[in-house]
Amino acid sequence: MEVIAPSDDRILRITPTDDPPGLRLAGELDATRHGELSEALSSHVTEEGDVRLDLAGLTFIDLGALSLLTSFVESRGGTLRLVLDNLSPAVGNLIETVGWERLPGLVQGQRGTTS
Repeated sequence: MEVIAPSDDRILRITPTDDPPGLRLAGELDATRHGELSEALSSHVTEEGDVRLDLAGLTFIDLGALSLLTSFVESRGGTLRLVLDNLSPAVGNLIETVGWERLPGLVQGQRGTTS
């Protein structure tokens, strides 16, 4: 399943990935798209352990989305970690400003872009 809105780079696109298992996010993730992210996480994340989120194409994320990711991990009883791969400078800077320690269950993953 791929969630696609009209072709606009600012619109959030969520694509499941198999290797590694997870989701690829592209576009902008703001309050208007929290529901789509929550639905995608609930639909595709069923196991414990690490789930990778490829954020190479994500140009913006708001604080509410970071809170949503943390709440999702907490709702799984702490048996899940979301590994954030390929953070763009803008997204990485926001997370650094907030502080990884304030985002339990979110872990910085690989750097650089994936194909």
